[in-house]
Amino acid sequence: MNQTAQFAIPILLVAFILYRRIKRTVGFQLLRPRRLKVRIGIFSVIGILLIAAGFVHPIVFAADAAGLALGGLLAWFAIRHSVVERRSDGLYYRTHVVIESIVIALFAGRIAYRFLFAMQGTQAAMDAGGNPDALQQYGRDPWTAAIFFILIAYYAGYYVYVLRAAPKRAA
Repeated sequence: MNQTAQFAIPILLVAFILYRRIKRTVGFQLLRPRRLKVRIGIFSVIGILLIAAGFVHPIVFAADAAGLALGGLLAWFAIRHSVVERRSDGLYYRTHVVIESIVIALFAGRIAYRFLFAMQGTQAAMDAGGNPDALQQYGRDPWTAAIFFILIAYYAGYYVYVLRAAPKRAA
């Protein structure tokens, strides 16, 4: 199987997710509490699963902690620069475009790097007679763990703020 075709669906899926995220970043977003609560829940479950997976490689815990701290810092800056508006059809919020762009760039850059690494690892594994050891490095990468925890802390923290404080700020 052509290795580029093997990664086409994940690449297209990530591109679609990035497109939707960038589209929402540009302007105001309607406050939908249920959607934000579901996202907070999803990010929390992902975070718990990633921490549980880190037991195999303890160095990843340091990356997790650093990611949580940096994500919390980004969320704090986003909260300070948030704009909330009450319109006729509901409550709208917007964070600072630069902060959201940094988060998106971190995610997109790391995903692109991981895809390139996985493509090279697949080729190396096939060249070595199908030895999968080259692909096992993927699960032990502290940089990827840190960036995922930046995203988790940022989005969960910011969404909790939006749910609690945005209605009070717009009143």
